[in-house]
Amino acid sequence: MKTNRPKQQTGFTLVELMVTLTILGVMLTIAAPNFQNVVKNNRIATETNRLLTDLQFARSEAMKRGVRVVLCRSGNPTTATPECGGTANTWSNGWLIFASGDTNNTYDSATDTLLRVAQASTGAVTIKSNGTPNNGLEFNANSSTNESGATARFAVCDERGITYGRMIEIPPVGKPRLASSVSSCTAPS
Repeated sequence: MKTNRPKQQTGFTLVELMVTLTILGVMLTIAAPNFQNVVKNNRIATETNRLLTDLQFARSEAMKRGVRVVLCRSGNPTTATPECGGTANTWSNGWLIFASGDTNNTYDSATDTLLRVAQASTGAVTIKSNGTPNNGLEFNANSSTNESGATARFAVCDERGITYGRMIEIPPVGKPRLASSVSSCTAPS
């Protein structure tokens, strides 16, 4: 014998749906700014690590090859024949690393060996140097820098300034390291 039972309803009531959407809205309002900071912090960390890796690469290549290796800023490293240049103390557009076959710190495909090309920074991240490596940073075969005993500094920042920025220092002995704080995002000292 068949019994007529009322059909069970499934789903959400309008009140349950409204409460869920309200809670979700509050959570997104709190999480969105924090997520943006995480993204910005990761961009700065990525650019800092990329520059630090290339500095270490240039230093090790100088020791391995027994020649001077130069890391120079470039206005446009992606051209068919890349060259050193660009705006003074600004490394955000990219850089070149080459083994120097002559005495200057300018890349010349006839005499120098191009080792690596670094593209422009991602997002709104800027990379600025102090006056020491204005055009380029030279590593000697003994791994020291060829910068008259001065310490080269690179500040990696975004629009949030020195509070969130990072700085890389390269003392005359040539070993790059992260500094404990950033002195300036436009003219690190």
